[in-house]
Amino acid sequence: MKRFGVALGAAGAVLAVGLLAAWPKYVDRAVAAPPAPPPAALPTAAPVAADYALRDRRIAFWERAAAQHRRGDMLSPSVLSEEYLQRYRERGDVGDALRALGAARASLRVQPRGNLSAETALGSALLTLHRFRDALAVTRDMERVAPGDPALHVREASLDLELGDYGAAKRIVDRFAHGADDGSALDVQTLLTRWDELTGHLDRARRRFARTTTYADAAYAAPAQERAWFWFRSAELAFEAGDTDAALGDARIALARFPNYGEANRVLARVDCALHRWRDCLAAARASARVTPYPEVLGYEVDALRALGERAEAAQTDDLIAAVGRLGDAQHVTDRLLAVYDAEHGVRPAEAYRLARGELAARDDVFTEDTLAWSAAADGRWDEARTRARRAVRLGTENALLDYHAGVIALHAGDRDEARRRLRRALARNARFHPWYADDARRRLAQL
Repeated sequence: MKRFGVALGAAGAVLAVGLLAAWPKYVDRAVAAPPAPPPAALPTAAPVAADYALRDRRIAFWERAAAQHRRGDMLSPSVLSEEYLQRYRERGDVGDALRALGAARASLRVQPRGNLSAETALGSALLTLHRFRDALAVTRDMERVAPGDPALHVREASLDLELGDYGAAKRIVDRFAHGADDGSALDVQTLLTRWDELTGHLDRARRRFARTTTYADAAYAAPAQERAWFWFRSAELAFEAGDTDAALGDARIALARFPNYGEANRVLARVDCALHRWRDCLAAARASARVTPYPEVLGYEVDALRALGERAEAAQTDDLIAAVGRLGDAQHVTDRLLAVYDAEHGVRPAEAYRLARGELAARDDVFTEDTLAWSAAADGRWDEARTRARRAVRLGTENALLDYHAGVIALHAGDRDEARRRLRRALARNARFHPWYADDARRRLAQL
């Protein structure tokens, strides 16, 4: 495999797809759970309702209702928008996000003010399409109508995190921090988990989210995909912490809640590749790609096929990823993932850098900075790589890929102490954080 150094990694890919594919659901509204009992009395999982099997039928019903254009009907297009968004979360078709956007706007044309359900759907569609600043403007407009709604504050903070405005996010997080451990609002707990994850408190994030997931999984009326999402995120957090057994187990629970869940299969592929379980990795990557062929999961296919000696098929999949880049994504929702793939595999470095630079126009979070740092390094722009890598690790995020990237870039700059510290930190967090990078980190440390 052609690689830069051995390694140019996939930092940020998980959050780019995992969170943005599903996160809007959890900032739509506060989700109440019962007051927190003692740990022994945590709720048990509820039976799962296969609501996803009825999704197309429900959408068809509301499409017919909206098509009648009844005077004053703001409800039908608003509900239709929410149904489109839920189908997007289940199947990953960006077309559904665009349809949701159109339906929300149709509802708002009928009732422009005080139509919070349509504005909520509009903001979620904009977030899904990576129009973060537009989504933030919609959220702030809603806050003027309902200034005391905690769910809107959660939404605002989540958008601040995507935009990299960590100071603004912290001001909101701090408002929730006191008394927020009662488990009574799943959206608040999800936000606080995300904040802990980003700011170097991964163990606390996992403890908090394990409890939150238990409450979420007890909600019979919640969509199956929504319940599965919590287990998927638990799997991601477990892998970040190096707990591969828990990551695999949680991802499988997600699939039990919502079969063929692309996000759950994606995290299975990531973990299996890191463990060199190539056939399992290939099976999970293909299952994920059948739902949504993101560059990340296609990249896992390429890596597994090459490791299994299927080089011709691997080359075909690599060509498919290149075709995605050439054809372009009109909504630019996969730009960061394409940049990650190109940089990681040592192909099209100039294109990787161009895509990563363009991503800054949409958001400037730590993962965008990391992607740009790594892409700049692949393209030989080491000074910029050093600057961006420092920005990527400024929150102290406990993410082995971020530390590995920063360590390799520091070593190229001659900062052996920083390189040693970063590479050790990456391996201490997760000794199998990547199928090649972990071994490369050990090799580099042995030479320092």
